[in-house]
Amino acid sequence: MIRNFTRIFATLLLGISSIYSAKAWSEHPLLAYPVLSTIPDLTARDSVVVMSLRAFLEKEEAGLEKLLAEHEAWARANMPDYSPLPEELMFKKTENYEDILLRFYHAIRINPNVKMRLYLHLLPNQEVGGLPPINPAELTTLSDVTMMLTTNYVELFEGQKVSPLSVLCTANDEPDYGIDLGLFEDNNTEHGKIYGLGVQPFGDPNLEYGSQAPFHMGFYHEAKLVFKFGPFLKKTYPEYRINLFKTLSEYAFATGNDYWGYRFMGWGMHYLSDLSMPYHTAPLPGVSAFRMIWINLKAMLGFPRSKDNAVQIVSNRHSVLEQFQWLVVKEAYMNDPESNPIIAALKNPIEHVDYTDDFPRNIVAKESVDRSKRVDKNLKKYSPKQMVSDPKFETPGSKELDNLVELMKQERGEESVDKMTGVLAEIMRSYSMHMRSYYKAITGKMKG
Repeated sequence: MIRNFTRIFATLLLGISSIYSAKAWSEHPLLAYPVLSTIPDLTARDSVVVMSLRAFLEKEEAGLEKLLAEHEAWARANMPDYSPLPEELMFKKTENYEDILLRFYHAIRINPNVKMRLYLHLLPNQEVGGLPPINPAELTTLSDVTMMLTTNYVELFEGQKVSPLSVLCTANDEPDYGIDLGLFEDNNTEHGKIYGLGVQPFGDPNLEYGSQAPFHMGFYHEAKLVFKFGPFLKKTYPEYRINLFKTLSEYAFATGNDYWGYRFMGWGMHYLSDLSMPYHTAPLPGVSAFRMIWINLKAMLGFPRSKDNAVQIVSNRHSVLEQFQWLVVKEAYMNDPESNPIIAALKNPIEHVDYTDDFPRNIVAKESVDRSKRVDKNLKKYSPKQMVSDPKFETPGSKELDNLVELMKQERGEESVDKMTGVLAEIMRSYSMHMRSYYKAITGKMKG
């Protein structure tokens, strides 16, 4: 009986996390720019020289061998549920530069098919004279680039000079372009078979985008009972990525490779900001552990409807929150960003907390979980009923999602948009502090 209950409870939690969008916020640079552009230390810095990843690795091969070994030791000592990197994948100095990119990708366990182009992600209405446009398909391993087609990208070339701010903003979006895809042994990829991460703990391993979920979600603050019946929720890797890219960023700055210092920093910021999304830190916001148990008891007795409904509703609400963020913020950029409450919140963070190794878990994720029930309640109150409360309706990919703001006004009134904007603004004030704290922790060690 207990074994059967455990299996069904795990099925609920797996179902919830598998239908989540593996993305937290859409188009991260739209959120990052108002934060980073108001850091005087950053905007005053000189332009940096664009450098390919291969050139960086060839220059720093010996130092990276030591650095990555130290980081692996840190991960093993500080992440109790961490799956160690197989010894044969450790980065070693060989002076055989032909395969240096692949050796590095294997050592940090990312998708070896990443494009790693030199480029800039432009903001709405932003122009960079003289730089050629680049097709989004050249930047990502994803087969569906529909969402990226609304953004303009321009190509950079090695040796050019570019502002640190633009590099940092651009890099904030890059981990959603395929870095974490196919890393588990059941993802039907060659790299997944050798990375030592085991089977995908949650998320749908058969969906192209779903395989990145364990690297972009962190469930750290659930009740002990939830972890007892769903121990796979502990197998999450945002902390690993955040610390890894912080370490690489600090090394790049210390060795005079500033372009990669900013690019690695931007990657780390992405994972940190993903943890500010409540649906990335709480598997079922607003539902107590005991209610989860009741849902599962009914499923055990042959009445799975409550379980299926819970899975669909949480997926729908996640999609609505993410889409609302993107639509409202993009509209602000196109019209009057200075009057938008979300942009204002990004420029005015909550009280600063110094960055430490446990910052992602005990500051960022904890704040996110603590507000998750309130966010979920507001989504239910101010969003179109069908999109957030009807388990028979599948919101992700629906035409209604494209018209979300208009539908909110029609069904819930103009006030609904203002109220949800306020909910997002509260999240973004925290997001802003998190980004600044990470930036300060890294640049505090820079020379000069």
